[in-house]
Amino acid sequence: MTTDRYTTATATPTQHGTTQIETVLARLVPRCIRPPKSTAELQAIREAGLASAISRTPRPRIGIYTLVQAHQDPALRLAVAREVALRAGWLLERAPAVDFTGMTDPFTRPQLARLLDTLDRDRIDGIAAMSRTDFSDRNGDYEDVLRRIHARRGFLALATTETDI
Repeated sequence: MTTDRYTTATATPTQHGTTQIETVLARLVPRCIRPPKSTAELQAIREAGLASAISRTPRPRIGIYTLVQAHQDPALRLAVAREVALRAGWLLERAPAVDFTGMTDPFTRPQLARLLDTLDRDRIDGIAAMSRTDFSDRNGDYEDVLRRIHARRGFLALATTETDI
């Protein structure tokens, strides 16, 4: 690159520490290239967010979510997620959210988007679901969902652990 003020020959060499370089590269590298977190790490992230939210809100308001294939009955999955919330003594949002899209990108699902919007508006404090497969069976996509929920100061409660896919 050559301009009036800068040329490759006149550029001053700069030393950057390894951590600075790694930080910049981590931000530039697309998520699909970065290795996703392990299932155990994702479970720890989810449980930490859950514990933090519950310590702030003694009786959180919960939205129920499930993902099914088109023409699949969501009743069982909804009942299991509802039971998680009821056993914990949480307040339920009046209408459960069901996406009939099957395993698509989590952020193209209209009912999940509605729940995330409800989190943004502080109308609910968290989301309950039967399992992580209601969001994604891929660790990278599931991690993105957790981060978006936690960014809204919300939490995710599951009936099963991440290892019980």
